[in-house]
Amino acid sequence: MRLRKLEIYGFKSFADHTEITFEHGITGIVGPNGCGKSNIADAVRWVLGEQSVKSLRGGKMEDVIFGGTEKRRRLSYCEVILTFDNEDRALPLDYHEIAVSRRCYRSGESEYCINKTPCRLRDVLDLFRDTGIGKDGYSIIGQGRIDEILSVRSEDRRQVFEEAAGIGKFKLRKLEAQRRMEKTADNLIRVDDILSELEARVEPLRAQSETAREYLQLREELKGLELNVFLLRTERYSERIKGLSESLEGMRGDQQRLEEARALLSGQRDEAQERLGFLEAEAASGRESVQALIADVEAREGAVAVLKERNLALARDRQRYEEQLSASREGSSGVQRQLEDLSRRIEEAREKERELSLLQQTAEAGLAEKERALAEKEQLSESLKAEVIDAMNRLSDVRSERARLSAMEEQINARLAELKEERDSGADLGQSYLQQVQEARQQLSTEQAEKQRLEGLSAAAVQRVKELGERAEALSQTISDQSAQVQETGSRLKMLEEMQRDYEGYQFSVKNVLMQARRMPGSGVHGVVATLIRVPRELERAVDVVLGPALQNIVVEREEDAKAMIEYLKKGRLGRATFLPLSAVKGRTLNQAERQLLTMPGCLGVASELIEFEPQYQGVVQSLLGRTLIARDLDAGIAIMRAGRHAFRLVTLEGDVMNPGGAMTGGSLQSRMTSLLSREREVTEHRQRLASLQESLEKAIREMEELDEARSRLKQERAQLFDQLHQQDIACTREEAHLAAAQAELEAHSGQALRIEEAIEQLESQLTDIGNALNALEGRESGEDEQKSRRQEHILDLSREISLMREELEELRRRTGDSRVALTACTRDLQALTGDRERLSRQKNDAAKLALDSEYALANCSGQLAQLEKQLKEEESALVRARDGLNRSRGAFRAIDEQRIQVQETLKKAGDDLEAMRSEQEALSDRVHRSELQKSNLEAEFRQLTDRIWEDYELSYEGALPFRDEGFKLTDSEKRVAQIKGRIKSMGSVNVGAVDEYRETMERFTSLNTQRDDLLKARVDLEGIVEDLTRQMERQFKAEFAKLNGYFQHTFVKLFGGGQAQLRLTDPKDALECGIEIVAQPPGKKLQMLSLLSGGERALTAIAILFAMLTLKPTPFCFLDEIEAALDDANIENFAEYLRDFSKKTQFVVVTHRKGTMEKCDGLYGVAMQEKGVSRLVSVRLSEAQQSVME
Repeated sequence: MRLRKLEIYGFKSFADHTEITFEHGITGIVGPNGCGKSNIADAVRWVLGEQSVKSLRGGKMEDVIFGGTEKRRRLSYCEVILTFDNEDRALPLDYHEIAVSRRCYRSGESEYCINKTPCRLRDVLDLFRDTGIGKDGYSIIGQGRIDEILSVRSEDRRQVFEEAAGIGKFKLRKLEAQRRMEKTADNLIRVDDILSELEARVEPLRAQSETAREYLQLREELKGLELNVFLLRTERYSERIKGLSESLEGMRGDQQRLEEARALLSGQRDEAQERLGFLEAEAASGRESVQALIADVEAREGAVAVLKERNLALARDRQRYEEQLSASREGSSGVQRQLEDLSRRIEEAREKERELSLLQQTAEAGLAEKERALAEKEQLSESLKAEVIDAMNRLSDVRSERARLSAMEEQINARLAELKEERDSGADLGQSYLQQVQEARQQLSTEQAEKQRLEGLSAAAVQRVKELGERAEALSQTISDQSAQVQETGSRLKMLEEMQRDYEGYQFSVKNVLMQARRMPGSGVHGVVATLIRVPRELERAVDVVLGPALQNIVVEREEDAKAMIEYLKKGRLGRATFLPLSAVKGRTLNQAERQLLTMPGCLGVASELIEFEPQYQGVVQSLLGRTLIARDLDAGIAIMRAGRHAFRLVTLEGDVMNPGGAMTGGSLQSRMTSLLSREREVTEHRQRLASLQESLEKAIREMEELDEARSRLKQERAQLFDQLHQQDIACTREEAHLAAAQAELEAHSGQALRIEEAIEQLESQLTDIGNALNALEGRESGEDEQKSRRQEHILDLSREISLMREELEELRRRTGDSRVALTACTRDLQALTGDRERLSRQKNDAAKLALDSEYALANCSGQLAQLEKQLKEEESALVRARDGLNRSRGAFRAIDEQRIQVQETLKKAGDDLEAMRSEQEALSDRVHRSELQKSNLEAEFRQLTDRIWEDYELSYEGALPFRDEGFKLTDSEKRVAQIKGRIKSMGSVNVGAVDEYRETMERFTSLNTQRDDLLKARVDLEGIVEDLTRQMERQFKAEFAKLNGYFQHTFVKLFGGGQAQLRLTDPKDALECGIEIVAQPPGKKLQMLSLLSGGERALTAIAILFAMLTLKPTPFCFLDEIEAALDDANIENFAEYLRDFSKKTQFVVVTHRKGTMEKCDGLYGVAMQEKGVSRLVSVRLSEAQQSVME
């Protein structure tokens, strides 16, 4: 077996497809540092299965894919193919040639192939196992291996020799055994800890177990006593309830008779009540008429009195007005004279105020005008000063700019002359360059279109593979979940079917009857009630509670069938059961009046109508549930039962029951995993769900198989597309290089010409601009000088004007202040005179107005007195007429009122009779209610007793009959029950599970002791294995070390041309742990340690050891990566000669810089990096070159 060729694409710096062919002998790989030579060895190591990114000199696996350069984009994958000649069948495959390939994508996905057949990494590793080829063998030797041999650390050096001795597998087995020993020791510690804990728990659990056993015995005895008490009290309750029912029937008959008599008397009372209503209406009408007449008379009497009072008041007012008129006419002449004097003085003051006000306004206006003018003059002066400063600055800028522009004009003229000379001397080659670019662009467009098509197809294939992978992963998870659901549902269904088959949960007697019926076809047994009805899920709790033990009542065809089964139970002493013969059981339902209650809020309906059953069981179902209503909750149930007078049974969805008579049962319910009602439904639902899940699972599995086939096809298509894309990428790269070269030449020429023209135009434009600017600057300079002089003269004139205006302004402000003071004093005097005049005017106006008001009031009083006297006479006549009408209405009202009183007496007598009947009826109802309450309490107590027995023991009266004790005495049993309960109470919280827990703990304690013994035995066995492995390792290491030492001595002499060397163990008694010394004596020197040799001698000694290891563990081929770099020319000659001899049995690939090594190579491959970041290969075969030279 030998290497035939190596193909690389996209691996590290090898962006293009690269192929290296290996012949017999030595193949050399040469090139400058950094060109990518070592990447070839990395490629071989990678394709052979290397997974360590560090060994490949990278940070992550994606780094092995070509990452792109400034001119090239990065690649999406890389691939390495290593081809072997297998003529000797050294590899266990029946092929003459074997190609191993590895491809890696940027998505992280890797693919391995052997002869283009997809395989796993394990298949590649198995192929090269025990051949010496692989990442852990000696097929690739780099400078790092030399460093390990020369290392001063004994651990690094020893590892190399242990690999050569082949004890690595034994060492791994020893390490594994030691790890197992550590785990065994840890397990022993844990087991000992658990045993310690269990030992501390065993004794308390034993005590708890004994207490639990006593508790269980007491509870069993308590069960027998309570069941006998239950049987005895059940019979007594039944007798008392029966007696109360008979008494209630008699009292209800008496209630009916009283009700009929009361109805007759009520009719008579209603007639009298109607007559009384008519009379009361007439009396009310008469009463209203009398009251209206009385009100009219009283109103007229009041009106007459008011008129008389007003007459007297008007007479008094007339006298007062006459007196006021006389007094007012005597005192207004003095006030008139004072008013005239004040008016004259006020007019004089107002005239003076107007004059002063006018003067003040004139002065203030003049002052404001002066201030405004002064501010304008000052602002103008400051503005002119700023303009003078700006003008001086601008003049300085103009002079500086003129000097700068003159210098620029001279420089631009010189440069312009140079550019025109360069433009005239150039030749026009643009057309030739343009034609080359167009041809290259057309060809590149064709190649890129094909590449884009292939990239689109490749991207679509990659995306499709990814989508199918994600879909397959999701589908795999779905299959896993559905498989778990199928298993879970199947287990649950199996459990439910087993419970059905074994009648799990049924009473012992019922179970025996059903099993007997199964054995006896034609027995007439249809089944228990629970299996013959189908109850909706939301009603299961309600129906379960309301039926209770009746769910296990056995439905049979005829009474004879029931009799046969009863005899069977008696004969076998199997207990008691309740039978429901279809031929005898009749249904009971609600009457028409009670069915009207079904429309009430919260009422769901009659229980027998809300469940499903076969028509033949209608009588049985109606007998059990025909008079049972189902309500949403207790609030609705209470309202429904009150409306129905507690004549039927009601149950809520929560399982609260209201019984006939008013008794209520409710509270918390013990949850059970599955009830008899829900069992049938659960079996059906689980069968349907299981079928659906199995169908869905089969569909998913089929879909998964189709996905796997599609993924396999797509992967093959993707690989083909990637190969095509790779070839097309090469073509595009080639055309891009052609186009880039042509464009570069064209752009260089065009750019140079364009830059010259642009420079000439720009310089000419700049010259024009500079000339215009210089002309403008000369005009600006003279203008700025003239403006500066004019502004300075203007500023001096303004300064003199401002000084004069400030003096005038101060004098005007003084005069304005004096005028303002005089005006204020005049205004204050005018206000005082005006106040005095207003006061006297009010006095004069009040006297005149009083005289006028007195004259007017006097005339008005006289007219009102005449009118009042006339009105008084009319009111007195009307009062007489109203009194006569009042007397007539009072007589009619008294007649109607007498009739009303007679009817009221009749009604009172009827009411007394009805009250007496009502009292009697209430007393009877009270007795009935007490009897019903007593009966209801008895039934409730009986039901509570029944429910308690059912909840505690799940037994009904029939189920408790087998526990009857004929010699049972209630008084003695009650004492014993009290004693047992007292004892149980004194026990406190009893761990009933302690019996099982104690048993399980003891079993676990025994099991752990057994485990501890096994662990101790395992530790002894592992110690023996470690000792055996150590002996075997030591034996093999010594034997292989001796062989290696011999090979090393022979190789050393060959490489050094004489001398001697050997390998030594520092402690032969401890061969596996001691250090390894290398002693060498080159020719002409004394024997000394490796560390004392020169650098070249040390490197050659290490090479001698490597060749000895290759002799000890031969490999078909070997890559040597610059291992002779430290040797001088003389030693290189010895190394190359020895390498030539060794190549007769081993194929070598040498990465080297040394001329002596190159001369011994049969073929040389040069690696160069002509394009930055991209390695390329050039090759020559020396044998062919030498032959051509000789010819």
